[in-house]
Parts: sequence; structure tokens; C-alpha cells
Amino acid sequence: MFYKEENIDINEINEINETKIYQQLKYFYGRNKNREYIKAVYLHHLLDFFKETHIDIHNVDLVFDRFLQYKVVCEISNSEGVVINFQDEINDIFRVIRENKEELYKDLKG
Repeated sequence: MFYKEENIDINEINEINETKIYQQLKYFYGRNKNREYIKAVYLHHLLDFFKETHIDIHNVDLVFDRFLQYKVVCEISNSEGVVINFQDEINDIFRVIRENKEELYKDLKG
């Protein structure tokens, strides 16, 4: 399908191309800039990834690498184009998971 140039809304195209997690991060960051909500978004998606992945979950570093590579974004940009990076929040979640991985494995087994 071809579009006439005057009918293209670049913001609409960008919204369509944004992933679910990107949209969630933008929403929660824009809502109140509380980084705890951001951690909750990442943790939710990470726990889902542990459940869904075919990677050996006992190799948490590999799981984390693949999670970063295929499932999430580490930064967003706000309406002014300022880039907001969440690497500190991601590293904090990874640290907590590493420290509590035995409990995680028990929970994942059900």
C-alpha cells in the first residue's frame, strides 16, 4: 500500500512500531518518574522470560544477555527527545535475581 506524503503521521508510525515494554516504560516514566514502577515493568517481563525461554535458566548470565538482546530496551526518549536510560534499574534487578536464584528456581518449578 502506498501513502501520499501528506497523509503520513510519523508519530503514529513510531507508536505502531514501539514494543509493548517500550510503551509501558514511557507510560510509567512519564506518569511520575518513579523508578520503582520501571523496575516492576522489567521484573515482570524478566520473570515471564524465565518461564518462556528455552535457554538453560540455571545459566542466569546467559538468560540476562538474551533478555537484553531480544526482549527489552534499556532506554526510552521522552517527548522532547531526551534519552532516559534504565541500565541501573536493570542491573539492580539482575543483582537481586542472582542473589536469590535458588528461590526463583523453586517458584518457577511451581
